[in-house]
Amino acid sequence: MEALKAEMSYREEAEKRGCYCDVWDNKEAPKYLIEQGLPEGFCGKCERCGANGHTCHYPGPAPYTGAWCDDCYRLLGKTWFFRLPMFWLVLIGVLIYGFFKISVQSFN
Repeated sequence: MEALKAEMSYREEAEKRGCYCDVWDNKEAPKYLIEQGLPEGFCGKCERCGANGHTCHYPGPAPYTGAWCDDCYRLLGKTWFFRLPMFWLVLIGVLIYGFFKISVQSFN
């Protein structure tokens, strides 16, 4: 994290990531992060794997804020649509339509 500190402040990093790491720029504010056992440069524990991560907005359309490590955040960003009920309804509808389309063609 020292290399990060040399290149940019935590505020700049927080703006880039959309997280709350900018509290590390203030000497008094990060006490609650230290109490949680977070090393400097992180603002949350990953909800999925427990690694040090960043507290930020969910990478999909849901109005949710949580904490994720970089790897889990990337994975969530690529798979968020699997969590939407509409995705599954559309997928099931397409499969049923395809099944009936094939069934009708096989009778002709």
